[in-house]
Amino acid sequence: MRNAPLLLAALVAALSTTTASAQHMFKCTNDKGQTTYSDRACEQAPRPAPPAARPAVATAPAARASAPAAAAPATSSNSAKAEPITKLTPAVVEAVLQRAVDLGDRKDYRGQCALAAPDLNFKLTDHSNSPPSVYSGGRGDICALQQQSAQAMQAGGLRSSTRLNKMDIRVSADGTQATAKYESAAAISMEGQHALTMQCTREEVLGLYSGTVLYKRVTAVCRPVG
Repeated sequence: MRNAPLLLAALVAALSTTTASAQHMFKCTNDKGQTTYSDRACEQAPRPAPPAARPAVATAPAARASAPAAAAPATSSNSAKAEPITKLTPAVVEAVLQRAVDLGDRKDYRGQCALAAPDLNFKLTDHSNSPPSVYSGGRGDICALQQQSAQAMQAGGLRSSTRLNKMDIRVSADGTQATAKYESAAAISMEGQHALTMQCTREEVLGLYSGTVLYKRVTAVCRPVG
């Protein structure tokens, strides 16, 4: 029989990746004029370093006068202003999912809970045992599971590394809701040694809440392998 705390940690770590996806996203424009998506306000997002200013020539007053302008980094009014998401697209949804992987693997349960939609509901079917166990509930329930998982993994010296595969993202015609179907594999390690992998098949619904992308529904069927 597998170690129960390890299974719980792996199971909820897999689910945590999903709920962490419900984070604030900002649409920004970088210094090259390209549209990017970030979980930080645009003025806080990483920018390419400005080109080095050419040294002023001491004997040329005109050059000295223009030097400060040359030293100033190029700025854009769009890159300094955070824009709320007004319409979901596959690119926006995929960016949320990918960022969720990082938050889940970092065991940031406080951030995860804060980013869950108020009306979130979830159902998780765990095939670690027979018959399978079913976990379900709302925002408060999943926040409690996330905290329990993070604490169990911290106490056990466990780490997770999650991959997402076979994404199928469908967005409603008005761009206010999206359904994402995909598979995830959360590899759990202990003291640098692989312990097991929790594989899940997921179907999730995301929605727009005042310009923020949040999760409305999470369904996952998971089983340990390896």
